[in-house]
Amino acid sequence: MAQNFWTAIFAWTTCFAMTILISLATKRTKSDTDLEGLVYWCTPKPKADAAPWWKRPAALAVIVLAMTLVLNIIFF
Repeated sequence: MAQNFWTAIFAWTTCFAMTILISLATKRTKSDTDLEGLVYWCTPKPKADAAPWWKRPAALAVIVLAMTLVLNIIFF
């Protein structure tokens, strides 16, 4: 088991170091407009205000939290 952990540690460290080295050694060939839709920070974010209340994550989170609280009170 210890050999598996050490092998995984060495493999991850090698992969991490190679990723950084290759990224630093190569030039960027794509512009921000080419990456739009593929990379999170280049993609326009949708507005949550245009969606109805039942499609907003905050409203659903409040409902789930309230249901969890009710179930905890009932089954305590």
